[in-house]
Amino acid sequence: MAELILCQCTSVSEREVIACARRGATTLEAIAEACDAGTGCGSCCGAITTILEEEEARRAAGVGIPAALLQLPLFQFGRDKG
Repeated sequence: MAELILCQCTSVSEREVIACARRGATTLEAIAEACDAGTGCGSCCGAITTILEEEEARRAAGVGIPAALLQLPLFQFGRDKG
């Protein structure tokens, strides 16, 4: 399967943007700094924002995070502790 190019201006793939978000980029500016996506015409910024929102929801739900890490106080923010 061909890799989806998300940012045509800088030839950045959707996979690379997701990887940047999973490494900690949480804003369009952070994605741009990490991989240059969104620095050209801007037509991909909506898709990047969607990826950032999906990754934030994934982190908030604890999806993909080892159960042992979820026990740490760092991961308790915003969770019902009762």
